[in-house]
Amino acid sequence: MSFFDAFAFFIRVPNNKLGFHEKSINAEQRVCFRKENGMKIFFKNKSLHILFVIFLITQTSTAEATDEVTFSGGAPLDEYQPRLIVPILTEAFKRNGIRFHAKYHPSLRSLQYSNSGKMDGELHRVHEFHEVSSGKYPNLMRIESKLLSVWLAAFATKSVKIETWDDLKEYNVIYYRGRKNVELFLNKVLPPEKIYAVTTDEQAFRMLAASRTDMVISESRQGNKIIANNPKLSDIVEIAKLDETKIYAYIHKKHRDIAPIIAGAIEEMKWDGTFSMIVDDVNKAFR
Repeated sequence: MSFFDAFAFFIRVPNNKLGFHEKSINAEQRVCFRKENGMKIFFKNKSLHILFVIFLITQTSTAEATDEVTFSGGAPLDEYQPRLIVPILTEAFKRNGIRFHAKYHPSLRSLQYSNSGKMDGELHRVHEFHEVSSGKYPNLMRIESKLLSVWLAAFATKSVKIETWDDLKEYNVIYYRGRKNVELFLNKVLPPEKIYAVTTDEQAFRMLAASRTDMVISESRQGNKIIANNPKLSDIVEIAKLDETKIYAYIHKKHRDIAPIIAGAIEEMKWDGTFSMIVDDVNKAFR
């Protein structure tokens, strides 16, 4: 229903300046008449003014009120990205009266749940997510405020000189399944038999330590954290940073109305210092 159609329920014009009653004109003329004369008459009547406010409130609340959301993440919640992103999103939603929760599911299952609407969104995906996933998850909308940048890096157990993705052509490479951008990069330079995907970064590094692959592609910070915490991986080193990746949260389109509001809240957090305080706290704890 349009504004002026709804408006007709509230306004009854007894006589207009041309000297005819509203009921005496046809439907098309009545609509035009109401559009041209209704607003002027309307604001002279206090009771109609109240009705107008009520109408605007109901019209701006076209979607169901949202007071709680649960996002899914394709990495365990104690890893770097969710450790950083969960408190940021928790605060951004809290500023808008919405309780925020996060759950971990394996990456591909996480995407299925989020895209289907079973979960309300994705914690962390790359900026070009729809391009690298070939549009397979059309119900997910990017929340337009960058959460962080991460470096994709190559790790190996021996000295190997590489600088770009093309330099990987001679090697067998393993990566954490669900990183669509890594999958895209590797498929451009390596045949399928040289690429192996696993369910966690830890599994990838254990296979590298066992000489079951030549190289691991992981996030620089996350990979170095795994190595530092496991003495059995001490022979593994980062040999090159390959690509800087911008990370965003994605929300199911059923919540499209709040996506720009949450983006605005994140930008506000960047302005008032809350964002950097969360980043500093997580970086200190993650060393």
